[in-house]
Amino acid sequence: MNNLFQLLEASSLSHFMLDNQWSWPWAETLHFTGMCLLIGSLLAMDLRLMGFFRTQVSLHAVHALTPYGLAGFLINLLTGISFFVTRPASYANNPSFQLKVAFMLLAGVNFLIFWLVIRKQLTTVPDDGMPSAFAKAVGFSSLLLWFLVIWGGRLIPVYGVG
Repeated sequence: MNNLFQLLEASSLSHFMLDNQWSWPWAETLHFTGMCLLIGSLLAMDLRLMGFFRTQVSLHAVHALTPYGLAGFLINLLTGISFFVTRPASYANNPSFQLKVAFMLLAGVNFLIFWLVIRKQLTTVPDDGMPSAFAKAVGFSSLLLWFLVIWGGRLIPVYGVG
């Protein structure tokens, strides 16, 4: 594993991030923007999935936000990788980073459940209808897991990197 970490630290991306005074602030700005896209989309979709705003917001209309959430996730993944390659061993050994990654994986499984099961169920639910209890649980789990991802990310500096 140390060889992989050394390769990542020696990468051109790592050098770009560490050697250019504006690379880190720009990556942080993009990371925050991606988080806004992701959480903003998820908040609307998951609250509606849990049955909130039934008469005000169409169930199928909020589903159209999925590409924005995926774009936000992709932005965060790419900027997160750019942070990670600068000090991979420090990140990998950081308990908060480990929690963040674990919650991200669980959120990914939750999304797969939504995409493979719930999305198909929603085709039979009217726009102002109430989703199933299982759909509500998936929506609640999504919000909880993504807020735990943010929490884990915010705690990374507490345990230090570098």
